[in-house]
Amino acid sequence: MAETILIVEDDPHVLLSYEAVLKPSGYEVLTADSGEAAERILRTSSLDVVITDLKMPKMSGLEVLRIAKNADPETIVILITAYPTVDTAVEAMKVGACDYLIKPFSVEQLRAAVKEALEKRKTKEAYGLLKGQLRSAFAVDGIVGQSRGLLKLFDEIRKVASVSANLLILGESGVGKELVARAIHENSARQGRPFIPLNCAAIPETLLEAELFGYERGAFTGAQAAKEGLLEAANGGTLFLDEFCELSPPLQAKLLRTLEEGAARRLGGRKPIPFDVRFMASTNRDVNEEIRLGRFRQDLFFRISVIEIRVPSLSQRQEDIPLLVAHFLEASSKGSGKAIEGITPEAMERLTLHNWPGNVRELKNAMERALAYATGPFITVQDLPEAILTATEHQRQISSYRDWRDKILERLEKEFLEKSIHQQGGNLTLAAKALSIHRSTLYRLIRKHHLLSP
Repeated sequence: MAETILIVEDDPHVLLSYEAVLKPSGYEVLTADSGEAAERILRTSSLDVVITDLKMPKMSGLEVLRIAKNADPETIVILITAYPTVDTAVEAMKVGACDYLIKPFSVEQLRAAVKEALEKRKTKEAYGLLKGQLRSAFAVDGIVGQSRGLLKLFDEIRKVASVSANLLILGESGVGKELVARAIHENSARQGRPFIPLNCAAIPETLLEAELFGYERGAFTGAQAAKEGLLEAANGGTLFLDEFCELSPPLQAKLLRTLEEGAARRLGGRKPIPFDVRFMASTNRDVNEEIRLGRFRQDLFFRISVIEIRVPSLSQRQEDIPLLVAHFLEASSKGSGKAIEGITPEAMERLTLHNWPGNVRELKNAMERALAYATGPFITVQDLPEAILTATEHQRQISSYRDWRDKILERLEKEFLEKSIHQQGGNLTLAAKALSIHRSTLYRLIRKHHLLSP
């Protein structure tokens, strides 16, 4: 549906010239030859843009600006004047003017001012709707999304949380395997008890055994006091072994025996210490290949992988990228002093085109970097890491992919609007409040998606 523009100008020849410039661009154009005529239209019509001359008899352009903003705070107002002053410009911007054109200006400048203002509002509204989706999206302990793959994962998390069997979590590096483990723990009967993660690849082999099992005083040089291991510390809760394929064969054998006995023996200790721990482990390796090559014990694998969950890679759930972008931008902007109002369509396109070899972790880092580099209210292409821009330059030129992306985003936006309106029993005022957007913004989105007219 075409955007509606109201032109307010007391000179009839200038009024007609503005109309002739804008109509061919596909806009629906209304005209008013005075501030009073503009006021009647503003109070009875839904408008996208108001272009008004500043100096007019009886009612000035600033008064038209105030009336427009009172009728709909999201209306774009562009002021035109041949006599600019700093005080007037400052006042106009304070009231909410979007732009300030100084006569004489070219046809291209007028068209560009309208187009840029509409694009900025669309970007802001799209981001506001994304944040609304983010608040209502099903999220578990920081895992955000609504793709089919992620909804399946959420269902598995609920099921697995209801039992106490040991668990193996598979997936590429950066997909959020520890977040899944935490979500299962926090939704299980062990909630409130310790959740202790251990990255088996980050600790030297000589220290890993002492970390897991603890030690008695004098067990080795430097052991001046006894220390409990993580198996004891996690008693009643969950021990999460990240990258557990990195365990050495001797440590695998000792862990297997510990699991079979349900008791841990400290280094230098004689008495086994019973524990009640749910084991979760994760890896990004092919465990069957590790077993075939003799690098991992099959009996330990069977002991830990009573249940298996596979976390989808980000490339398998591209529909979640816009929500994750909003999630990370909102999280990163807190305390940063930067108020982000949106992300440009071009920047979002690059993010959805990228194949994300580093998965969710890479996206999180990219958004933190973009926020640091942003100089305005919108994240732009220039704010994204160079590696992403280079990797997506070729795909960006493929129109079929862009069409696919636009259709996906349009469908998700439409479905979310329909769901939100239905949840409020068709009450658009309540729906707008729930979405944290102005009622007029909701009307525009309803018209855009050809939903039931209010």
